[in-house]
Amino acid sequence: MKNSFINQRGAIEILLSVLILAVILLIGMGISALTLAQIKMAMQAGQSVQALYAAEAGAEKCLYQTRNTEGEEGCATVGNTINGALLNDKATYRAKRDEIKKITSSGSFGEVSRKIEITW
Repeated sequence: MKNSFINQRGAIEILLSVLILAVILLIGMGISALTLAQIKMAMQAGQSVQALYAAEAGAEKCLYQTRNTEGEEGCATVGNTINGALLNDKATYRAKRDEIKKITSSGSFGEVSRKIEITW
């Protein structure tokens, strides 16, 4: 009888230690999931800046063409669109002259895209 009580006590300790380890594992997994989400958001913040620069470059190029180009090429005519890439070939832009004095430009880099609109 005494030997049976000792065996049950060991089984309870093993079960209790497995439950404690499971709780610690769940807490660790939760913290790692939050950390990975923060890392992804930080990476997208850098991509967001690049996308914004690309959108701005497209808007500036379209504005330049509007003021200095005559005829049908580029943004000289309302409704025309220009596409291009920055020097790194990863950031791209698409600019369109919507109205007489309005340009909409969108830039993208990686998974992120940003859009700006200028009027003058």
